Amino acid sequence: MPGLLSEGVKKNLLDLQYAKYLQYYTTAVIILFTYGIGVAIAFITKQIDFYSIGQMLLVFLISMAVVSVVVMLMLDFKGHLSNITAEIKKLDV
Repeated sequence: MPGLLSEGVKKNLLDLQYAKYLQYYTTAVIILFTYGIGVAIAFITKQIDFYSIGQMLLVFLISMAVVSVVVMLMLDFKGHLSNITAEIKKLDV
């Protein structure tokens, strides 16, 4: 069945996939900035005690987990985006 699809249909399907991964990527960026703003607000309003080693360690561990997961997802989405653009360039449309 995939061999029966025209080049225009393949391009449209790849465009839809590109839009999906672009939306995932931008959502990950928004989550990352929102988390950073939330932590900054928590420090400014003194909800997190800067001098408490336990609280700072917990904030650091949670922040590293959140940031590493989001960055790994962003790299994966970026890879999908570049693969899709390479596939679109291969098409004769």
